[in-house]
Amino acid sequence: MPQLRPAATLEEAYRLLDPLRPLQGEWLDAFYVPRPPDSRIDALLDALQLDDAEDDKTLFSGQQGAGETTELYRLTRALQASHIPLFFSAEETLNLGDVHYTDLLVLLGLKVYEEARARGVPADDQKVRDLLFWYEELILEQDVTKRLQSEVSADVNFGVVRFGARLAQDSPFRHKVRAKTEASLSDLLSRLDELLVSLRETFGRRILVVVDGLDKVYDLRRAAELFLHGANALVAPACRVIYTVPFPLFYTPDFQQVRQQFHRNFLLPNVKTRERDGTPYEAGREMLKRVIRRRLQDDLIDPDALEALVEASGGLLRELLRLARLSVLAARRNRQDTRIALSDVEWARREVRNTFRRILKVEDYRNLRKVHETKRIDALQERAADRLLHNLSILEYDGETWWDVHPAVRDLLLEVEAGEQSEHDSTP
Repeated sequence: MPQLRPAATLEEAYRLLDPLRPLQGEWLDAFYVPRPPDSRIDALLDALQLDDAEDDKTLFSGQQGAGETTELYRLTRALQASHIPLFFSAEETLNLGDVHYTDLLVLLGLKVYEEARARGVPADDQKVRDLLFWYEELILEQDVTKRLQSEVSADVNFGVVRFGARLAQDSPFRHKVRAKTEASLSDLLSRLDELLVSLRETFGRRILVVVDGLDKVYDLRRAAELFLHGANALVAPACRVIYTVPFPLFYTPDFQQVRQQFHRNFLLPNVKTRERDGTPYEAGREMLKRVIRRRLQDDLIDPDALEALVEASGGLLRELLRLARLSVLAARRNRQDTRIALSDVEWARREVRNTFRRILKVEDYRNLRKVHETKRIDALQERAADRLLHNLSILEYDGETWWDVHPAVRDLLLEVEAGEQSEHDSTP
């Protein structure tokens, strides 16, 4: 495979500006840009390195598109020398519309089993055998069991994936598994812990499980139930775990109870492009420019277009890449050009603005104007704040924690104000 490098053409740029692809492996090596110091992501890494605990649990979140998955991949890479990292996506293996803490623990056990086999622990090892026997006895079908017992790691992986897929798609099966798991949860945790301790002693490293994708559980009531009522079970495994959680959950009254059950919580802030008083924040702007420069050769984008991309992104990395990709399409469509111009970014910004225009209601504009003027959200009703944070109309920034509206929403507020002024001027 050719080495990843900055795009030299608009066609290459389109492929490299994928907003939905988190950075891992060679993409992390080629395109990762460190965040400004106030992002605090290194504070979480320091906490995990300095804490000698072997079974602490962390809640991790950020607004959608802030780059959480990329940071989790970087975190696990940085901890590889002292940990055995297991990374799995709940979004890919569970039904996020109907997720329960038992679903997580059942799949976590299978992931640990899979990791043990991948590291050469034989299938007849007593700890491995004891854990697998729990699944065989209660919930696994014969063909899946045979694959899990196979010496071929690809077959082991197939069995885990197939079981996870059925757990996500087959509601009656899912509820049967939950009932059996709840009835014998202590037995599962006991067998899982024995294998975890054995792996830790055998390889001389702590186990770190990262459960990504839970931040996309869109039903906040279900999310609160998962992390509050399931907390005792979720903190039980004898390993370190990082659970992602939905960003709006941090704004609910339940979160104060949730966070008390876990060892630490971390909220990944958006990258500031401006300070609270509106002055440019150069460290953040430069970081976002470097994100684009890592993927595009300098002669592929005009300097004023790059500045406009940064401003329009609001500091959301996914939004930055989405806008850049839309700008590539505009550059190819509007003229036979080989670079992104300011007019292309302006077209991309209009496209994003239209997505907000479709979802915002009259009363939303009143709330959004308050946020833009005060940089606070405490005057908003809870449900209104949750919805506007969830759909990214309101963005949170770090420092003394303040809020502002998405740049595309700011454009719409100006339109509304212009319309109101026009009506006022035309009134006799």
